Amino acid sequence: MERLSHLAAHVLSLDSDGRPLQGDGVWGRIFLQLSSQVECVKAAAAAFGAAYESSLNSGAVVNSPSSSSWRYYGSALARLQSDLNGGAVGPESLALASMILACVEILSQHEQNAFTHFFGAVQILTKAYQPHTSAPSAAILGRIRDELVKMNLSIGSYALAQTPAVMHLEHQAAAGVDREAFSDPELAINTAMSCLHQSYQFIESAARLRYTYPSWKEHDPILCQGQSDAVNQCRSVLDGLAALATRLQAQQASATSTARDSETMAEIYAMSAQLTAALIFLLCVHEPLQTAYDGHEDLFRSIVRDAAASARLRRRAQPSALRRFSTRPGIVGPLFVVSAKCRDPPLRALATTMLGEQGREGPTDGRIMAAIGARLAALEMSACVPSVPGAPLTAGDVPESQRVHGYGVSPPRVDGEGRRVVDVQFSRPKVPLEQGWGLVDYSCLDNWILWSEPIEISGA
Repeated sequence: MERLSHLAAHVLSLDSDGRPLQGDGVWGRIFLQLSSQVECVKAAAAAFGAAYESSLNSGAVVNSPSSSSWRYYGSALARLQSDLNGGAVGPESLALASMILACVEILSQHEQNAFTHFFGAVQILTKAYQPHTSAPSAAILGRIRDELVKMNLSIGSYALAQTPAVMHLEHQAAAGVDREAFSDPELAINTAMSCLHQSYQFIESAARLRYTYPSWKEHDPILCQGQSDAVNQCRSVLDGLAALATRLQAQQASATSTARDSETMAEIYAMSAQLTAALIFLLCVHEPLQTAYDGHEDLFRSIVRDAAASARLRRRAQPSALRRFSTRPGIVGPLFVVSAKCRDPPLRALATTMLGEQGREGPTDGRIMAAIGARLAALEMSACVPSVPGAPLTAGDVPESQRVHGYGVSPPRVDGEGRRVVDVQFSRPKVPLEQGWGLVDYSCLDNWILWSEPIEISGA
């Protein structure tokens, strides 16, 4: 257990020099202290270490009933339940243990189980479990609440860059973007996380009406204003991040850059990629046609550019073979947005290649995303011909009727031939939208074609 807890500390909390990455943050001194002193947190950390170790074996399915990590996970669950019932352990420790177990499920790519632990942490912090004999630290509880918002983003965006899943924590909308926040990298990243959370909340509420005729854009001024506000806030935060990145680059050019500096810059570029992906969803959230995405090639290119910068800086900051696990969204999700929604063949292919190079990142696996992206491209473009004979294919050569609208992914499994595969569900309207819009009720599932394909994960 000690070895696995130590592994969890290195992956969750420590930089390459063995120093806490977040200082007083949840995954800094708070995690290091509680995982060494409180049994339920220690057990959860060991379960995470076992799951992470299992994930390093690309042929393994994390947390399968036959794996050793399953035993550590079961032991941690039993310990947490015992401490919940006993009332002797403080809510900060119980919530952190539940969050760590959510991270185990994120590693295992079991979305619903991760939600369960996430909700458990939320319930603990809202005092659903009483009484506790120890007085909690207000400062620690505040940091854990902040981290839960970030975890909510990580789990909520797990739907493999589809329209983001429902946000389960309400977030108070800010009156405007505080320009002072962009004077400090950590404040800027937190501001970007807040903006991303609010963007996801709006997208989730508006996207439910995407296939309802007539479009809400034609008759709902409240949703229209909400879309406009969300787009403007996204653009404002992106401008602030760009200015901060330029300033930090200038500072680092005149001084010796540290691994921590590179890590910070990598996070800024990753958040820019995340926000740009959210901006694309915001701009297209009212559009039922997939061709609506074709008008945002400049934003797709921006995602690829920022993702490449982030990946380059992260490689410089993390020479260790142990890739750090973070609840902050990274670059895999935005790259998959390009792979799935950008129909420009060279840019799409570049994003798919980059995905395959990323490996694991929080709840997502770059190899899985790359395999799905490659299959999506094949489904949409295999029968396409250039509009100009002899010219290369363009996005405009991919007809709406060929485009895939939806996709869902089950957790990885090993098939009967020993291959590691994921079952991917695809969907298209039975009657192409350009023919049936206003005539066919696309909000009814009966008017969609749904099919599933097992896709092998390359390199597994």
